[in-house]
Amino acid sequence: MVSIGVGSMSQDTFIQPPRLYTWVDIDEYFRDLSASRGWPEWLLEVSAYWDSVEFTLARSVDDEEVWRWMRLQLGPLTVDPHRELILLESVDADRGLPVVLKLADAVDANATPQRRPEWNERHIIRALGEPLPAPQQETFPHDVAIAAFHSFKGGSGRTVHCVALAREIAAQPGRRVLLVDADLEAPGITWMVHEQGIRIEFSFEDFIALLHGSSDGNITEAIALARKFLVNQELDGVFVLPARRNPRRLNPPRIQPLDLLTQSRSPYFLTESLAELGHSLGVGSVLIDLRAGASELSAPMMLDPRAHRVFATTINHQSVQGTVQLLRELARRAPGRREHDPVPTVLITQFHTRNHGEQVAKAASELGKAVAEAARLSDSTGQGIEEDVTSELLASDPLTSPFNLSLLALPASWNEVGEEIENADLRNVVRDLADQLRPVPKGTQEDHQDDGEEELDLDELRRMLAHGANQLKYAETASEESDFLRTDSLVNLVSAHRTDAPIEVVVGAKGSGKTFTYLTMCRRESWSQFADALGVAGVELSAPLVPVFWSRNLRDSAESVQAVQRKSARELSGAEPRDSLQLIQENLKRDLTEPEWRRLWLRCLAGAAGLDSTEESVEDDLVKFASEHQAVFVVDGLEDLFQDFNSDRREQQALRALLTGCPEWLRALRNRPLGLVIFVRRDLVQNSVRQNSGQFFAKYQNYELRWNRTEALRLVAWVGNQTRALPLPDGMDVQSASEAALTKHLLKLWGERLGSVRSKEARSQEWFLAALSDFNQQIQARDIVWFLAEAASLSASEGGAASRSYADRLLIPLAMRRALPACSSAKISEIEKENPQVGALFHRLQRVNEDAKKVPFDPEVVRLSLEDIALLITNGVVFQDEKGCWMPEIYRQGLGFRAGGRPRVLGVAKLVRRRNDFE
Repeated sequence: MVSIGVGSMSQDTFIQPPRLYTWVDIDEYFRDLSASRGWPEWLLEVSAYWDSVEFTLARSVDDEEVWRWMRLQLGPLTVDPHRELILLESVDADRGLPVVLKLADAVDANATPQRRPEWNERHIIRALGEPLPAPQQETFPHDVAIAAFHSFKGGSGRTVHCVALAREIAAQPGRRVLLVDADLEAPGITWMVHEQGIRIEFSFEDFIALLHGSSDGNITEAIALARKFLVNQELDGVFVLPARRNPRRLNPPRIQPLDLLTQSRSPYFLTESLAELGHSLGVGSVLIDLRAGASELSAPMMLDPRAHRVFATTINHQSVQGTVQLLRELARRAPGRREHDPVPTVLITQFHTRNHGEQVAKAASELGKAVAEAARLSDSTGQGIEEDVTSELLASDPLTSPFNLSLLALPASWNEVGEEIENADLRNVVRDLADQLRPVPKGTQEDHQDDGEEELDLDELRRMLAHGANQLKYAETASEESDFLRTDSLVNLVSAHRTDAPIEVVVGAKGSGKTFTYLTMCRRESWSQFADALGVAGVELSAPLVPVFWSRNLRDSAESVQAVQRKSARELSGAEPRDSLQLIQENLKRDLTEPEWRRLWLRCLAGAAGLDSTEESVEDDLVKFASEHQAVFVVDGLEDLFQDFNSDRREQQALRALLTGCPEWLRALRNRPLGLVIFVRRDLVQNSVRQNSGQFFAKYQNYELRWNRTEALRLVAWVGNQTRALPLPDGMDVQSASEAALTKHLLKLWGERLGSVRSKEARSQEWFLAALSDFNQQIQARDIVWFLAEAASLSASEGGAASRSYADRLLIPLAMRRALPACSSAKISEIEKENPQVGALFHRLQRVNEDAKKVPFDPEVVRLSLEDIALLITNGVVFQDEKGCWMPEIYRQGLGFRAGGRPRVLGVAKLVRRRNDFE
């Protein structure tokens, strides 16, 4: 019997006694009481038998105190001190189990029985409330990685996904894997191999028997004999160790894994022996398919914290809750306490993407929290960072494997199952797991020696990155000679207008790089030169670019834009451009119709090209101008013109006329000789084109400045190359690099994890993307550059041991974590300037009482109205569920909100992303 779900309780917690029918119930009760740390100091051990219950006591305790405590725990009608009995449930006569009080001698009092990785530990002692002793070695022998697949209930797809992972590992160059069928009661992999026609000469039962009969601590002969036959059981790079030689034999195993756990052996003898076996076969990974449920057949492998434990579950309530309880039991018995201990992985299977989105999101949230508890996460840097955002690891994000009809009835043989795995694309589901289980490459930070010259060079590169990224923070500080990153939106814009002038709106959220893109476009002076810079071939339109308005943030760089404007005006009309800013500002005080506003905007375009037009003549003037010239007008900086766009009807009408009326008029010109590219913030569009904003965004979606994962990584690589701190490898084009290529390249920037290669810290790249993204799944270019500048500066200032410890990368993990609060504060400051309405809410949130500044928060407590929350949700600042309002890290840190208890903010971000994926 195994008790699941007691968890960790305080010593004062009262556990309701169950009905006591037999000594088994008494045994179970005191086992739970010990696990909850509810034992007094004087109680050393409890041993229940069919005929009595023995209490081993310290010499300092009085018998009367023992009986008083026992009556308090079990109840006065259950404990009879006079007859020295614990009374059991009965029908007529009393049934009791005699109590024996045994005083421990000095040896017994100081001796602690060896604990074993089993669900029902033999000795019921106070130590049951503590985790099992950690293995002596932090990693398995020869750094072999072990993954154990388990499920609380059968039918969850555990075995087929375990096989899929084995096939994925074996498909990678130079890698092979040992696959163990450890389900000794209902083997699955064994049948696949048997039906394939492979002669099974050696099995897991044989290996256990050899280990059982070996001299304690000496398994050389067992390993050698196992290897001799296993080399003949290789299938496409997978060495298969079936459960038994004859799958048709149904009798229970003669020797079980627990039988190996003798007093003279390591408690983790079986897993360590499997690692030795894997090493003898030349594999770096061992996969174990375990028995489902809380079975002692799986306990020695599940309770080794060095094993990567993978739990498969459906969205069925019983399956989810059972898995949660198992994870909580792991948190109590075998948590990951060392840096190299892997974080458990949960695999959610057999759901319909369209119908079960909400159920999957809910299950993933519950399971993710349980995984974080089982990992016993801590700050591995030892720096004691308060509320470190890595406290909830991204590695705990459950994997998902949607329902596939073909997997309901698997075929018989190994090859046929393999075909179904390929058809269902299961290898892609477990690909990340395969990556985590790969051998640690040589030359990682653990292998670096104290090399002062290397440290100096590395710190110089960090300073170069910090300086260069600082120069790129704002558009006005970007060098005119700087290259710029080709994004899909810009390529789409140019590719769609090779011969006719573009009349398009480029929407960008705050910090998306809108002004920087505007600046780099204007500096190319003509449409064809801009196309050349993007690498788009076949562009015949050579029309000059005519800047009309630009952002105040350009400051010194505004001179270069004005120079382009003057040059284009002189080329087109032989006259100087006219300043239209005052024209717009003066007319904002008047009540104009949209046609009147459209003509005002057309006067602005004409004036930028050097034409002196009136409201009455502007349309005729532009028609005449268009019959002789081609030009592309470029507009930015609208947020400077319209400070009250959220509430001022006049400003909204003026914006609507520019965004809809002017493009419609220009498109009516035959052959479209005049183009117009408007760079505008998304929130300006939402407040001015309210009735059909969805259609508007859809119309221009190909040109929207949205940074997806791949483009965000391209920007990181581009900044590294621009600053010469992280040059691109030969033959790599950052503009078209795949995510896989970028991931490999950026290992030199931030390493694989926020710690050592096999640490349980978050993957650096995934942490970066999640930490800088809002709840609209948007990550902004400005935040990326800010982060790189700050993290590089902090990394350069660390120096010393920290620099040497991470000599395989530019950015030190501690510096990355410390850079995020600074980046968040800068983002808050910029939004307060750019979006006064949201900025006002930020100002109010920053002034909230410190006791209330934690997430999730109650909107009423922080005095936010429904309208305020709706605005924050629209801008990706807040996500609301039944527990309250959550914030993404990029806002939470700058606003000074704490994560209540264990931070769940990254988990909530994953929940939001998952829900969006299913919508």
